[in-house]
Amino acid sequence: LYKIKSPMWFADRTQEGDLYDWYMKMHDISLRSFEKHLEGDWEFLFFNKEVENIQEVFKDHFFEIYDIWKQGDTNILYCGPDNIMLKPTKFFYTLLETSNIYKIIGEIKKASPSAGIIKEDFDLFSLANDYASSGIGNLSVLTEEDYFLGKYEYISQIKEILDIKILQKDFIIDEWQIYHAKSIGADCILLISEALTKAEINLFIKIAKEQGLDVLLEFHNEDEIIKIADVELDVIGINNRNLHTLKTDITHCLCIRDKYSDQLTRFTVVAESGFSKKSELEMYKSNGIDLFLIGESLLKGKL
Repeated sequence: LYKIKSPMWFADRTQEGDLYDWYMKMHDISLRSFEKHLEGDWEFLFFNKEVENIQEVFKDHFFEIYDIWKQGDTNILYCGPDNIMLKPTKFFYTLLETSNIYKIIGEIKKASPSAGIIKEDFDLFSLANDYASSGIGNLSVLTEEDYFLGKYEYISQIKEILDIKILQKDFIIDEWQIYHAKSIGADCILLISEALTKAEINLFIKIAKEQGLDVLLEFHNEDEIIKIADVELDVIGINNRNLHTLKTDITHCLCIRDKYSDQLTRFTVVAESGFSKKSELEMYKSNGIDLFLIGESLLKGKL
């Protein structure tokens, strides 16, 4: 057995009020990438909570996972090499092997910062069953509570009724969250390149693989290419949504793929965000991309 090497483990040695600053110094998660790309005003009203920038979202999330660490069952923090949980989950294998015309990861979320409340009549089981009935075998489930109104238990609840692969959609900023993702039944985790250093990306991918988890590493800004070009992954996500403006450009993923074809040619690309018409999916498919992560349009019945 080995213990998770997380700064959370040292929380009892640190005053809670200073913990965030200490954490940032220890792990160098200053979110410099976000500060670089998201300079200027980034304000909107969301559930009566004014958010000035994406760093505020990550700071809130830090304290959320700190609270879980304090209150949670520490049994999930230990995992041995012979543990059956380490069996590869094959999230992307399932996605790539589907016979569907468009290989879609269907997203389940009640809300988002860009759209506000998406499903007033949110019914987790109905949504999951609807996706499965339509032939979608891969889900993306939001577990972030404050801004997306998600819950960690959504993953296990879906797994109880369906044999389906699930990507945990959340803001991963600490290695403990990867072990936690495994413990709640996730098959794949999301890493946001703009939120992490190159060293953190490589470390988190290594830990995820050790736990049998697939990784969807996504980026939007082309400056991130230098960080992701040599990662040990076969699949990469390109987000059409600009995290600074929250606006989407439906051609962004194609433009980035083509502009940096030398660096990205070895990856299978998942196109993310902004799709609302089948003609847009067909445009991508005709240009060699048939993997998609789609949420709002499917949830609202537009696709």
